[in-house]
Amino acid sequence: MNYQRAVLFSGGGTRFGLYLGMYAALGELGLKPDLLIATCGGSLAAAIIQAFARDVERKSYLQSEEFYRFFCGHQLTEQRHLGKLGLYVLKKQWDKRSAPYLEDVFDRYLVKMEHDLSPLLPTLNRPFSEEIPAIIIGSKMLFDRSAVGERRGERKLYQKVLMGNTTALSNVSLDNIQIQGENYGQSAVAPAVAINSTVTLLEAVRISMSDMFYIEPIQRNGEYYAGGAIDLVPVELAQSLAAEVICERKQRYKLQEEGLVRAVLGFSGNQRLRDIDQQFQGLRWIDTRDAAEKLAGNYCRKDIDWRRFEITLSLPASLDEFAVAMEAQWNYGYRRAMELRMA
Repeated sequence: MNYQRAVLFSGGGTRFGLYLGMYAALGELGLKPDLLIATCGGSLAAAIIQAFARDVERKSYLQSEEFYRFFCGHQLTEQRHLGKLGLYVLKKQWDKRSAPYLEDVFDRYLVKMEHDLSPLLPTLNRPFSEEIPAIIIGSKMLFDRSAVGERRGERKLYQKVLMGNTTALSNVSLDNIQIQGENYGQSAVAPAVAINSTVTLLEAVRISMSDMFYIEPIQRNGEYYAGGAIDLVPVELAQSLAAEVICERKQRYKLQEEGLVRAVLGFSGNQRLRDIDQQFQGLRWIDTRDAAEKLAGNYCRKDIDWRRFEITLSLPASLDEFAVAMEAQWNYGYRRAMELRMA
């Protein structure tokens, strides 16, 4: 094994602070990881960890004006109207087929996020850390706009891409990290995994945070990249690199989330979680299945304004309110990780 311990940050909305609290607790428990593997929103937490040497500095940045402005600076698109994206999601959640068509993820998305994050997060605009190696999960799109609406047949539409620290990437054995089983075999995900060591830290974060119908994919060097939802719990990768793996035990996909993953990527997110439970032994779990309940009001939440018949986002009204929310996230992640002491 190349690493003693890897921790997986699996994302899920805007719960960035949760992972920073986890990381601080792992250090106190003597379980500090020497490899971070992050997907979706977890990639931003990994970037913050790499940018600062101490937990107190990471927490301070989490509650900073720079991060607050980034958090609250995104605008909803015209897809917020329920007759557009809302109706579409309602239809897809009942369709049990595995990505029968090439869906329009290019132009159908809810939140406008800049492709270049460096002006928004200048403090994090730095190279991947050598001291705290990280691998970030994203996906390359294997089709372009002109193919939207076509029947997929057996075509593979997305390829998992590993981005990150060059040393960590050089240790990856591509033959040992393919996801096995019928769930992925019939999906729209290519079996081969790609490595891209030329992507910068903030580019990797932005790619990984792309989310089907929520945040648009980005174009880089003529190719389109989408988010880390292609593999939210990359245990195959982690176990191939580290002797010990610490994972977040996430709540089940909601009906709408399951429907969108199935429509775009062609597999069942919930079946993937079940397969991990059944196929992998020796993982150490941090249980965050009650995060939505415990952190209600402390992260960005989608609501519906029935008077306007549109989707809305609940955002903190001030920096002080934002700091309180990030404190709650940090404390929740810290407490959940400290439960490993009793395991």
